Amino acid sequence: MIKSQKPLCDALGLTADHGLLSIVGGGGKSSLMFALGNLLPGRVLLTTTTRIFSAQMDIAERVFTLDDPKWREEIASIAGPSLLVGHVEGEKAVGVPPELPGELLKNGQTDWIVLEADGSRMRPTKAPAEHEPVIPHDSSQVVITVGIDALSGPIREQTHRPERVSAVTGLSEDATLTPGSLARLMTSAQGGLKGIPEQATVSLLINKVESDVTKQYAEEIALLALKHSRIRRVIAGKMKPTANSPWTVWSR
Repeated sequence: MIKSQKPLCDALGLTADHGLLSIVGGGGKSSLMFALGNLLPGRVLLTTTTRIFSAQMDIAERVFTLDDPKWREEIASIAGPSLLVGHVEGEKAVGVPPELPGELLKNGQTDWIVLEADGSRMRPTKAPAEHEPVIPHDSSQVVITVGIDALSGPIREQTHRPERVSAVTGLSEDATLTPGSLARLMTSAQGGLKGIPEQATVSLLINKVESDVTKQYAEEIALLALKHSRIRRVIAGKMKPTANSPWTVWSR
């Protein structure tokens, strides 16, 4: 294994000038989406195929909805990041159809599309339901996010859909995830790898890693996860919205 330190985009292998990146899991999806919106070059479109809190829309510099008949022209003409949603329902915004991001990228209406394809109810990790995640088939890259604080308490408190997490890991809902069981969850076809298109490059991002103890846990998770052929790289660090801080990267 190769271990190195890199800024976020390099750590995730985002060296091309365009692409469709989907984010699944828990513990930092929105933070990652908005961070990449500021760091990626060219016209960057942020969106979701599920739902996003309307309060999070306030983070975006520009927001467009599919209800606006001129949204296509507007996103194609504006440089920098914009957020596109279906429409707003109360405190949440509904996502776009999963086939739309690939269409926009193919038609040259944007350079990068970064989207949330999953929901986790603010928990650091999860196991998806039957209808989750909603990953566009055109995704060139998928990032599975997880918060290291998933190891800090019982499964029933620290995970979304704890009954499914228990089924994947073989642990009771009263048990606490270990680095080994969390790695197993992240690399399971019923966990982190569920629904990922075959052609997509897959990265695992471990968020909220700062202390010596969490760094040790992250390395243990990384070495186990990289045994799975679908995981291209594992990166660990802490999402910082105002700085492109270095991330630890493990890769083959």
